[in-house]
Amino acid sequence: MKTIKLFFIFTILSLNLFAQRTILDMENREITVPDNISGIVSVGGTPAINSFLFAFKKAEIIQNGVEDENLRKMPFWKHQEWFMPKLFSLPQVSSNPPSWNPEFEKLALTKFDIAIVNDSLASSLLEKRGYKTAIINWQGEDNIKRSMNFLGELFNMQENTKNYSNYYDYIINLIDERTSSIKEKKSALYIRMNNLSLPMVTTANTIFEKAGGISTTANINQEHISIDMEKLFVLNPDFLFVWGEDDVKLALSNPKFKDLKAIQNNQVYSIPMGAHFWTHYTPEQILCILWVSKKMYPELFKDIDMGKESSSFYEKFMGTKLNSEQIKQILNI
Repeated sequence: MKTIKLFFIFTILSLNLFAQRTILDMENREITVPDNISGIVSVGGTPAINSFLFAFKKAEIIQNGVEDENLRKMPFWKHQEWFMPKLFSLPQVSSNPPSWNPEFEKLALTKFDIAIVNDSLASSLLEKRGYKTAIINWQGEDNIKRSMNFLGELFNMQENTKNYSNYYDYIINLIDERTSSIKEKKSALYIRMNNLSLPMVTTANTIFEKAGGISTTANINQEHISIDMEKLFVLNPDFLFVWGEDDVKLALSNPKFKDLKAIQNNQVYSIPMGAHFWTHYTPEQILCILWVSKKMYPELFKDIDMGKESSSFYEKFMGTKLNSEQIKQILNI
């Protein structure tokens, strides 16, 4: 009798261990995934995908890291190590950006249940070799919330998605309440000052508009372009949001920029960077929207402490309690 009971217990545990379910990925493909995902890799777009996995407190199941010494020196990889201490001890399963080509020899030696990719080509290449993939798509409106919804389904953590969505909506509603009556809204531009390139145009437009401002690139329908000095002075925003502190110094010190409104009013700011650049494809984007609102309309957001808000966000959603120095590094203060 005892043997029979043990057999049934073992059978039930085995069924649970190998249980699977079918969900839709962000390309609306039906994919079959384990109920309990114990290993995951990202092949392409790793910094962004990691930031979403951190938001589900899944750093411990990520099986790919960074081996390239030049990549390891980049600030955002150092910041990602705060959330994933094993980052630099794991194999790098795709080539350096921007190509992100799969490294199949590394993948063959890595144990994982599913690979997250950001395009159909990568998915096809991996599936031809027998790997399960899920496509995450960061194009289109509300891509942050849609990505959180998908990962909530992938990990069966819909409550986590709901909590994030509630926070996101709370911040957007707060900003709307405080800025909707402004008659002369501030204008903003996201730019790299060293080469006058405009990164993440669509995302920047979304951030500035949701922050209660006007994006000077709202009518530009290309994602990554470069402009000349003449175009910069045509745009002539109230605020310049730039790539890093070196760009701030360049903007304020180079005389060719001195007649821009943002320079004359000393309104040049370096975009924060936590698990990823806040302007990029990351759940932190909602923090960026709030931070931009506070920069553009400080008198309306005097009660908002971005240090405390950021610290609370990372602890609540990413399960990581950052110290005050780390928060200062994120906020460039």
